[in-house]
Amino acid sequence: MTHIKGGGRAPCDRGAMVPIKASLDAQHRQIDGLLTEVVRAARAGNWPAYHMRFAALREGLAAHMAFEEEALFPVLETSAGAAVRERRAEHAEIASYVETLSAASPRYDPEGCIAVLGQLEALLDGHHRAEMALDPQYANRPVPELLHGQPAAMDLRGLQAPEPIVRIFAALERSPEEPLRVILPHEPVPIYALLRERGFRYSGASRPEGGYELLIDRGA
Repeated sequence: MTHIKGGGRAPCDRGAMVPIKASLDAQHRQIDGLLTEVVRAARAGNWPAYHMRFAALREGLAAHMAFEEEALFPVLETSAGAAVRERRAEHAEIASYVETLSAASPRYDPEGCIAVLGQLEALLDGHHRAEMALDPQYANRPVPELLHGQPAAMDLRGLQAPEPIVRIFAALERSPEEPLRVILPHEPVPIYALLRERGFRYSGASRPEGGYELLIDRGA
């Protein structure tokens, strides 16, 4: 898998932030935990789970880097300008890894995918350590949470066909821009083509306690 340079960062919408609860160190631990889950799914060849975990990692990294670029780095630039510039450069490199992984087809090149994930893991480890060295007081200073949480699941396991499909598309018609999370008795392969035709993307995984969880959202 070839590493592609490029990528950017998501804007930080202060008006949409959830309540402040965590710390910068907690954000780092959350990102590390998400990356660990992505790597575990890749090594197991569980690609539906991989895509779900990677989407959460991508969202978390975008929110984390946007917060630092707009709220943290400007405060520290006067006292640690050179170090802040290095961290900004690392942000661009992190974004390029995420862009590479987003464009990849991991099931056809699992070893390449795992190798890039390992490179990203090493980069993030050094980056997080360097960030904490900028100003140790930020280890426990409150920061916005990374993720707004997944939408509440719509449990469709007790319904007879075609009622689950009817309810899924009714919900998408009501709120086409909102993610939809559904729980079904098994993987709903027959609706995938219908979702693609309507401009939706999807990812899913089997649930440990049984059934299949599917996340649907509007494609870019």
